[in-house]
Order: sequence, then C-alpha cells, then structure tokens
Amino acid sequence: MRDDVTSPFDEAHAGADAGVNAGAGAAGRNPVARRQSVLCALVADVLKVSDVGADDGFVALGGDSIIAMQLVSRARKAGLRITVGDVLAHRDIAALAESATEVHREPAPVADSGVGPVATTPITRWFQERGGGVDTYHQLAVLRTPLGLTQAHLHAMTQVLLDHHDVLRLRLSVPEGGDGGDGGQEWALDVLPTGAIDAASALRRIDVAGLPDADVAALVRRESDAARDRLRPREGKVFQAVWFDAGPDRQGLLALVVHHLAVDSISWRVLAADLATAWRAVDAGTVIALEPVPTSFRRWSRLLGEQAHAPAAVAELPYWLAELRPGAARFGDLPRVPGQDLESRDRRFTESLPAEFTRELLTSVPAAFNAGVNDVLLAALALALGDWHRARGTAGDGTSLLHLEGHGRESALADVDLSRTVGWFTSLFPVRLDPGELDWAEVRAAGPAVGSAVKRIKEQLRAVPDKGVRYGLLRYLNPDTGAPLAQAAQPEFVFNYLGRFEASDTADWSLVPEYGTGLDGTGPGMPMAHSIEVNAATVDRADGPVLDATWSWADSVVSEADTRELARTWFSMLRTLVAHAREPGAGGLTPSDLTLSSLSQHELEEIESELRAARGRGL
Repeated sequence: MRDDVTSPFDEAHAGADAGVNAGAGAAGRNPVARRQSVLCALVADVLKVSDVGADDGFVALGGDSIIAMQLVSRARKAGLRITVGDVLAHRDIAALAESATEVHREPAPVADSGVGPVATTPITRWFQERGGGVDTYHQLAVLRTPLGLTQAHLHAMTQVLLDHHDVLRLRLSVPEGGDGGDGGQEWALDVLPTGAIDAASALRRIDVAGLPDADVAALVRRESDAARDRLRPREGKVFQAVWFDAGPDRQGLLALVVHHLAVDSISWRVLAADLATAWRAVDAGTVIALEPVPTSFRRWSRLLGEQAHAPAAVAELPYWLAELRPGAARFGDLPRVPGQDLESRDRRFTESLPAEFTRELLTSVPAAFNAGVNDVLLAALALALGDWHRARGTAGDGTSLLHLEGHGRESALADVDLSRTVGWFTSLFPVRLDPGELDWAEVRAAGPAVGSAVKRIKEQLRAVPDKGVRYGLLRYLNPDTGAPLAQAAQPEFVFNYLGRFEASDTADWSLVPEYGTGLDGTGPGMPMAHSIEVNAATVDRADGPVLDATWSWADSVVSEADTRELARTWFSMLRTLVAHAREPGAGGLTPSDLTLSSLSQHELEEIESELRAARGRGL
C-alpha cells in the first residue's frame, strides 16, 4: 500500500492523470495495448497496489463493485468507456481492455440543476414506512486533520462543500402526523439554493490540545451525539461537523455527522476526497476548485420515478413475488412486532476477521470461483444460517430470506455518471438463498460441499435482475405492483457490505476506524426494521485488510447469545471457505460464466475434471 494517500476512501484523482500519461507513453503501440497500459495504471491506483499487469484480474487483486465504480469514472476521464459489469466480469485486464471503447470527446453536458423539488426515492419511502424519529437518523465518519489547519481554513472548506454538493442543503417536509410510519401522506424533499446554508451554523470547534487520547475519544462520542441532535432536516440542516483541534503540532479529528437522507457509504468517499482537495488548495494559497458533479441527485430521483412504470420493471414482478413466498427459515417462535424493538447501542457488537483470512476472501477465493466478494460473503452466510437454524429446528424449507442492501447506483436504469454524486442511493431488495442439501461433516472439513454451496449461491445472486435495483421502484413508486409486494412474506434479516475503506494512523484526511465506517446511527426512538441486522466493511489497516462486522438484534425475537453464536458461525464458515479454496482443484466456473452455454453445473464440472486429468497426464 502507498503511504502518501490523501483520502481514506480511495477517491483521489491522481489515477486518471497516471492513466493518461501511461497511454501517451504507449503511443506507438496498437489501440488494445494502449488501453491495457491505461487500465493497468488506473487499477493500480484505485486498489493501491503496484506492478499491475495485463494478466492480473481486478477481482483477484481485491476489487469490488464500489471500487469498480471509481475505476469506470477514472477510465472515462482517461478516454476509455467501460462499465462496472465489464470490470467485474472479465477475469483479467487484457480482456477488459478488449471490451473497452475509446471516447475521443466528452458528451455534451445535460442541463442539470440540483436545486428545487426532489422526487422521493424508494429508500426514502422505506424510511418513512419504517416510522419513528426522523431528525436523528444519520451516518458518522471521523477523519484525521492536518497540521496547520485553522478554524478559518476549515470554515472556507466546509462552505465550499455545502455549496458544491446540492444534497447537503436538502430539506424535508413532513405532513402533520406523517412521521409515524402509518403510510399517510408522502414526504416532500427539496434542495435549497447555493449559499442557503452558512458553514458557521454547521461547524464547531472543540479545543483538545494536551488531552490524553482516552479523553479525546470520549469527547468525540459525546460531541458527535450532540451534533446528531442538532440535525434539522425540516430546516435544511442535514450536515454538521465538529473539529477537535489538538493544537498546531498535533493532528486533530473531524467528526462529520450527516443525515442519512443526504449520504451513503459511497458519498463518504466523495466528501473525504473533496476535503483533501480543498485542503491542498488552501495550503497552497490557491482558490478551492472541486471537480464537477456530472449528475445531480435531483435528476437521478426523477429518473427513478420515470422507470417505476416501465415495462422492464413491471416484468420483474413475478420474480420478486416468488422470492417472497412463505416457507423460509424463521427467527423465533413469534413474529417480530413492528415498533416493539428500538435501535440501541446496548444491543450491538462488532466482530473482526483477521487479515490472514480477509486478504484471501477479497482476492484468491473470489478469483477461484470467478465470483464477487459479495458472493463469497453471502455463501458463507447461507451456510451459517443453515447450520444455525438446523440446530434450532427453525430451518423451514431450508432457504433463508434476506434483505440485501446495494449501493443503488446501477447503470441498468440510466447511463449517467453517479461517481461524484452525494446522496442516499441505497437499494434494498430480497434474496432467497438456498445452499442445497449438505453433508455438514464435509462442510466443516472444508470439503467439496463447500465449493458446491458457493457455486449455488453465486448463481442465485446472478439471477437477481439488474442487481435488485428495480425492486424498490416496484415496491414503493408503483401502486399497482407495490400492494402485492407489501402483502408478501418479508425478510427478517438484512445484510449490507459497505465495501473497502482505507485507514491510517497518520495520513491526513484518513478514516479513524475506531468510530466506524459511516454506519447508520439512529438516535433514540428508532424502531428496528429487522430481527437481525449486519453491516460489514473491510478496513485496510497497517497489517492488511480486516473484515469488521457489526451485528444488532431485536431481543423480543432473538437473544444476544444466539446472535453472537450466529456471528461466530459466519466467521467460521468464512475461514472454511478460505481453507477450501486452498485445496487443489477448488473453485471453477458456473453456467452464468458461459454466456452462450446451456451446460448445467454438473456437466460443467465434469468437463473441468476431465481437463484437470488431461493436464495431469501431460496432455
């Protein structure tokens, strides 16, 4: 990993310039070779690795869909057009370069004002339906601040941030009695004009010079809660920042508290990178100039509304109703009563998987199965849930019905660039995971049953139409399809993988992982939406990547002991996947890897077995 990184969220833009320069240096080569050179440089930059070659694979190097979005954006600036699907599907950069097309000029800009009324999105409607307190639903990130930063500097930087990103001036209108989750009159959103929010009202300074680290940590938590309580989305106050000034000779901390209506995990990468860019300008005595935002959140919300009644969306209804059929494994003997269990820090814990296992889960395991990181994490979770429910007699039909959270910025709905857009894009959709009939002794021994389960889950996830992004349109923005989906069985378990974050003990504007990686915070009175909730993220630390998973539970349905046992079982299954992938012959393709093939999984494995045997005979 590089030690000169200026942002913890991998959004520095040096990679685009590096890619262009690499391409220029390859001017004498053929076009594919030039594209390979550019893409190798860009992949090395976004993944913070060196010596990337054309035979290396993006996923095998530790890439995921969120980082793929950054790669797509930087490639476009370097004159290459690729999609996130291209990045994740091709096994190496050589194949990705073959699929890339060259863009010789930027498309004409679209008239796109982010100011004014904003259509409510599916996740906003989900939030309204959830009920409970509205004002304090937020996310938090804590960053290290550089030596030499002053209150005046930070005020100027914060004002630019508020003026540049429209959604940081978002205002919520809630009808009388409309925040109780009763399905009443719809909320309304609008973005205030540039300059409407004064940075002075959004920024506070706390002097912590000379205080020991433990006292600073306590202050950060207390003042972050106070900042949360100052959020007033109905007044357009969705952003608060608290600077813990440690003096001129010591790095400080900046706590950013943003209402969830205005931020998600990808947004944090944009905001942190922009703060780093702004600081470089301030430090150099130049004018702050942030990179433009190609697509406003307002425009995206309008596109979602237009798509909700489109034939392609409505055609997915039978699929989603089949996923939501009854019979899946159940949690507890009694159903969860909505509103009975409230979010609480007392019912939350975090487990960490060491780097020695996480590193392989991000690289060699997905590469072995030509899968994504999410496929691997969810295959292990399906195994863990199956084992956990089997021991309790709650396995139902052997399947697990989950809600998955996705980043929501899917190109399937519209070909727009959302890599620089701040806002709450999250998609929430159901999946039904079925690992199949299993020999559990073979699973625990990391035998072939593990590989079979991974392949089954991978195929089930690939069968989800357009990564689930249209489910929310049907459920919340189309009354004709929303009614039957609301009446179907609902998941009681939600899983969210937030992607990969970089942390550092010293780098300016780096994430301080002790305070989390932008996880949701609700404040008092927010009802739990599920019986068990899992938010996982990979944090790149000095000794390597570590998978952190935060679990919370509704104690009217499941106990802390049962939740902790499930968490341990999941990590055990992840270690089992790593052990299985190390075995000779582990992994292999699945039918969805062969676009034009009608081969079954069994037929495909027979062919692979014959090929391995032929290689063993030297043929």
